[in-house]
Amino acid sequence: MRKIYGLAIFVMVIGIIISSGCGRVETYGDRVMNRNMTPINDIISDQGRYDGKDVTVKGKIDIECGTGCWFILKEGAATLYIDIEPAGFAIPQKVGRNAVVEGVISVVEGKPRLTGKAVEIR
Repeated sequence: MRKIYGLAIFVMVIGIIISSGCGRVETYGDRVMNRNMTPINDIISDQGRYDGKDVTVKGKIDIECGTGCWFILKEGAATLYIDIEPAGFAIPQKVGRNAVVEGVISVVEGKPRLTGKAVEIR
């Protein structure tokens, strides 16, 4: 009977250790300071209002370049090109993961893009 309780406790401890890493936040570049999220659809709908502005967006990484220097962030049906190469960092392959990105919006060839300075992956 003692062996069963010991085994049960061991299994529970291992489960806690494994699951504790699941909620970890990975940070790349600077720390995200602005927690006021701007919906990606708002940026797309009113590009002129956001051009040159510092914003924070969230979504799921939909597409990522092989070296991790840019990615497409998707929130609902809206997508936004995120360029982090100018900030001097890249992220490992994280397609399908949720991300929060802070940076500056610029409109290039009629489309908004965010030059990111801080990325959090969840």
